[in-house]
Amino acid sequence: FFRDRLPLPLSLPRIALQMAEAERPPAYPGKSPYAMLPVEDCVAAVLRHVGGPLEVSALPLAESRGRLLASDIRAPAPVPPFPACIMDGFAVRSTDGPGRFPVDIVAGATAGASPSGPLLAGHLRYVTTGAPLPEGADAVVKVEDSKEVWVDGVLLIDIGVASKPGANIRKVGSDTAQGEVVLRRGSRIGPGEIGVLAALGFASVEVHRRPVVAIFSTGDELVDVSAAATRDERRGQIVDCNRPMLLALVEEAGAEAVDLGIVCDEPGSLRQQLLAALQSADIVVTSGGVSRGSRDHMKPLLEELGQVHFGEMCMKPGKPTTFATVPSPSPTAHSGERHRLAFALPGNPVSCFVTFKLLVVPALEQMLGRPSGSATYARVDAEIAGPIEMDPVRPEYHRALARWSDGKIVAESTGFQRSSRIASVAGTNCFLEIPKRAGVLPKGTIVKALMLPSGGACSGGLWPDPGGYPKQQVLAATETQASSCSPDASLASCSARQVIGIVAVGAEGDAVVEDLCASLRASADFAGLELLTRRCAQAAAVQVCGAVTDLTSGLGPQGPQRCALVLVVSALGLGSADAAVISALQALLVQGEAANVADLARRAGLSRTPLAMLAPIVAGVRNGCLVVTVPAVAASECAVSVLP
Repeated sequence: FFRDRLPLPLSLPRIALQMAEAERPPAYPGKSPYAMLPVEDCVAAVLRHVGGPLEVSALPLAESRGRLLASDIRAPAPVPPFPACIMDGFAVRSTDGPGRFPVDIVAGATAGASPSGPLLAGHLRYVTTGAPLPEGADAVVKVEDSKEVWVDGVLLIDIGVASKPGANIRKVGSDTAQGEVVLRRGSRIGPGEIGVLAALGFASVEVHRRPVVAIFSTGDELVDVSAAATRDERRGQIVDCNRPMLLALVEEAGAEAVDLGIVCDEPGSLRQQLLAALQSADIVVTSGGVSRGSRDHMKPLLEELGQVHFGEMCMKPGKPTTFATVPSPSPTAHSGERHRLAFALPGNPVSCFVTFKLLVVPALEQMLGRPSGSATYARVDAEIAGPIEMDPVRPEYHRALARWSDGKIVAESTGFQRSSRIASVAGTNCFLEIPKRAGVLPKGTIVKALMLPSGGACSGGLWPDPGGYPKQQVLAATETQASSCSPDASLASCSARQVIGIVAVGAEGDAVVEDLCASLRASADFAGLELLTRRCAQAAAVQVCGAVTDLTSGLGPQGPQRCALVLVVSALGLGSADAAVISALQALLVQGEAANVADLARRAGLSRTPLAMLAPIVAGVRNGCLVVTVPAVAASECAVSVLP
């Protein structure tokens, strides 16, 4: 059958050749096989595999600065341990009142001197700041309220004021009670904490071991900075700036850095160096070799040696970042049986910097003893000093310099944000969280900013609250379902939802508020949800827009707390008055409308009643807050649909 249909004798070999070519692997890598995961999913995957803090050891107090406490510190004794004088003056009996009194002991009672016995009746005694209060005295008159008088060669003191019992005295334990927790487990030890520990008598303190982080760069084109003058630009050689930067970042985070140099883009060399790093390090951080080039070998190498948990992140910069866990090749005294963490960061230096801050630092914080559930960076509202172009596919962590100006935080971009432009990280003290969306954020827009204090995460500046980075729901999760990040994802997912505002318009809106609040609390998948309600008696543009402005400008009843989501619940229809309200709301959405969110809410409303089709639904962003109008006839369905 086949022989009759083959036109040439060479057809069979030709078919075999075609089949072999079809089975041949591609000459150049194609599309990545990894799903592009949201940053929240990626950091959750990292923290799930950290394994908790490292082992505990005692460290001399003088060497403890920058470390995290392994246990609570309780006061072993009250402070002060005796009634102490607050200021220089005279110890008196308060019942003696004002008058002229002799000094019972001219030398007085000074701090550090030997005890001088009880105070004689009808006398007073000179005391210095910090000295024990003499027995029998119950108050101290400051020296400014006294006057020396000599009568017949006898020193007398005029006291011109009455004293209450306990005046100018520190009672036993009034500073710190015995057994009181003074410092909490996970607290970072700074100069102030060292002073506290010394005051309590702790010459040493228990801390967690510093993680060992091995660093090496990959790339045939790289030369060490010491050989910068000899690089051959004709071959495309460049100076390796990632490795010095990563070594500094590791030390800044409080870990111990090990420099393993530069490795060429050859699988055997990379494998040998990676295995050597895994022998002794808790974490291995590499830069380069993670994209889709023909010389990018880190991903398959990590797949061979361990398990890759993600290979692409939905963010700018840093998309090809890879995280894996590798079994311990040979457990050591300090690492035990813990698996190793491997971070293969992109070769572009800005991507390397940003992903280290967002992924590696939270892991190091947990190893050093930061309690699980604690955020690494404070997340604050910041006004951008100039326009910022957005990306329609990936959210961006825009490098900026934040400053306090006219009662608010103003963030100025560090300039051109290309991932190869290392100058954009110089001076950076925050990352602006720019949502994925087409268009430009105008100057003055309020966005979220992650504050990056120098000297290590949380070593100074603002203390992260549950709204910080990583988000509370990420930290609390024990298992997160990874989901790919597509360009069509709702804008609502770009914002943290800790506070939700509700504007109830008219009797119809007011009537459904209670049920709406119950639905939101039942459907929210994060802790700490707070609902703020504003009521407008009628559908008037001034009232409705005023309420929305309050909720999106941080005017909460307990002080500044701007909502991340504002729901306007009403029975707005197609009338001219209703159209005026909708038009005014649209004018408020200075950062643009979110048509996909409005469509999502409309579809959810129609699942409840076809009457939802008659309600105008508008969604958009103001001051970084998502604002959505929802019809009263399907308020719960529409509202729940736009929750993350």
